[in-house]
Amino acid sequence: MIRKRLQAARKQKFVRDTLVLQAASLVQSGTYLVTSLLTARLLGKFELGRWATSRELYMFLFFLVNMGLTNAAVSRYSHAKGSGDERKSVFALAALLKLGGIMATALLLMGWGLAPALAEHYYDDRDVGLVTAVLTLAVVGEVLRSMTLAIFNGTRQMRVYATFDVITNVARVGLVGGALLLSPTPMSVAWAFVVHATLSGAAGLVAYRWARRLPPELAPPPLGDVLRAVPAAPLASFFGLSFLLALSKAMNVVVPRLGMLFIPAVAAAAGAVATGFEDNGAFQVGNVLNMVLAGAIGAIATNVLPTLGQKMGRSDVGIEELGHALRRVSLTAGGLAIAMTLASLPFMWLVVTYGYGTQYRDAFSIYVLLAMGNLAAGFAVIVEPFYIYAKRMHHHVAQSLVYAALVTAGIYSATVRWGPMGAAAAAGLGRLVVVGHLVYIYVYFRRARARNGPPGDGETPPPHDPEAAPQAPPG
Repeated sequence: MIRKRLQAARKQKFVRDTLVLQAASLVQSGTYLVTSLLTARLLGKFELGRWATSRELYMFLFFLVNMGLTNAAVSRYSHAKGSGDERKSVFALAALLKLGGIMATALLLMGWGLAPALAEHYYDDRDVGLVTAVLTLAVVGEVLRSMTLAIFNGTRQMRVYATFDVITNVARVGLVGGALLLSPTPMSVAWAFVVHATLSGAAGLVAYRWARRLPPELAPPPLGDVLRAVPAAPLASFFGLSFLLALSKAMNVVVPRLGMLFIPAVAAAAGAVATGFEDNGAFQVGNVLNMVLAGAIGAIATNVLPTLGQKMGRSDVGIEELGHALRRVSLTAGGLAIAMTLASLPFMWLVVTYGYGTQYRDAFSIYVLLAMGNLAAGFAVIVEPFYIYAKRMHHHVAQSLVYAALVTAGIYSATVRWGPMGAAAAAGLGRLVVVGHLVYIYVYFRRARARNGPPGDGETPPPHDPEAAPQAPPG
């Protein structure tokens, strides 16, 4: 009986997609871990801290320029392919490339014109900013890679999507490892990332050409048509609900990592530049370990939105039934997140002790503090589907902005007072703000049980691509 149920479950697209994404996510997390081990071992704690600072400064500048717009374009492409509108498909990809060009220009200007000065002022180390500037050269390749992932993601070809993602991530490990063997410096790692992004972009164009041979409902539009449409591609339409959702996701990624910008800055202000970078090296290791855990948890969450969307889109599903469905999903995902977090502790201790070495022993404590956020984050997989259903995404983003401001202030204050451990504790506890969203959802359904439909702000949300994630370069 159990065997028959498992066989039936494998036939369901949701389960198949989840298994594929879970496998790809585990491989991706593994590449992050191997890359981190290589850089930690070959750079040493001080240089690793300088690299982490440069990398996070780049990610912060990327967020300021991108702010979820790329993912909004991906969402539009998914919607266009679903409706069979070839013209909208062309303009969606053209808009993504147009946004990529704008991002590349802005990032290059900010990277080369601003980052070195910022690094010299806040970290007393201009070279940290120069490494950030070099990283900005990777953005064009990353945009092309994102477009390739979008064409597979938008048509739910998750096996091809995962294969391409895995291959490019594995290639990064080899390039970073080779660069470190030739010259173990942050600048070498930065150039390895640039070469990786360029090769990934080129591979993306090859994969795009291959995808043109797929059936019409799956194949992307001719690349020539997309390029010709770039000048006229409208961008204003992307500042809607998809953008708000992508912005919320981006904030969730960037804000917990701000400690890596604050730690060396606070130390430099106190005249302890070297100590600040060494502490940042330990924080970076703890953060990577937490990313590995998040990757292991994340694949199930990425499939929650379309699955719930089928139920939310049916008029015959009552408010009581929908509430029960959301509760079941939340409890299941939350229970898995808690179990995986607790099970990871002895494994991560072994990785830090025998993989990274004694100089990074503080990284395990940092990991434990960061991982606290996973105890509540698993339950929150229903938050975005709910706000889309209730047509209250503006309300959701407003709440998220307030939470982000409070968490940022908390991380900075904790860093000033308690150093890297304070930053980790504040980032971990900061993720618990999702409880506020869950309380809101509970109150909403309690009040709406007698209603025929959800109250809202009157906005009809466009379909959203659940796999779209904040498009920052991997690593």
